[in-house]
Amino acid sequence: MPNIFSKRVLSKFAKQVPELAHHIERVKMKLEPTMTPPFQMLVRSIVYQQLAYKAAKTIHDRLLALVGDLTPKSILSKSQDELKSVGLSWQKASYVVNVAEAFDKNGFLKKYSTTDSLSELSSDEILDLFSQIKGVGDWTVQMYLLFSLGRLDILASKDLGVRKGVQILYNLEKPPSSKEVEGLAERWRPLESIGTVLAWKVLELE
Repeated sequence: MPNIFSKRVLSKFAKQVPELAHHIERVKMKLEPTMTPPFQMLVRSIVYQQLAYKAAKTIHDRLLALVGDLTPKSILSKSQDELKSVGLSWQKASYVVNVAEAFDKNGFLKKYSTTDSLSELSSDEILDLFSQIKGVGDWTVQMYLLFSLGRLDILASKDLGVRKGVQILYNLEKPPSSKEVEGLAERWRPLESIGTVLAWKVLELE
């Protein structure tokens, strides 16, 4: 999928929030959504939570070797002990099973197994649906909406990196709370994703 941060979109954001325009010029604003189906991406997100990239990738690769095609059925065909054998904690193994049950043939999210099936839903509706799965939090769903679906209205206000980036963007004395980020981001609507990524980018520069 092409870069969702087109010149037109970035220009619109800069006009809405002119005090951040010079920051946009400082960084490379590029995001090409993967359009990964939700089941596969949510499982991957759970595996990668709170782990260094290399360690998480090793566990994810082992999981793929164990189950073959990553599907709800292939996950549910394995026992908890088998899932733990690839390096998953007991808690993460249970969360992966929860995701598989939600997207399995009798699961409540079965009809939302493809990216196309989500096209008519708002970002908030997807957030409400997916966060019903135990082990899938708001941040995980927001990352799916941003990096897989390329939604432009995602504000990851609880993300520490975003909060620290907003501190830099607005020259604040300390990182703002998530509520304070939400207040500042009122003027970002409906392009909150630009502000979210911009906050990460300027933090990387520091």
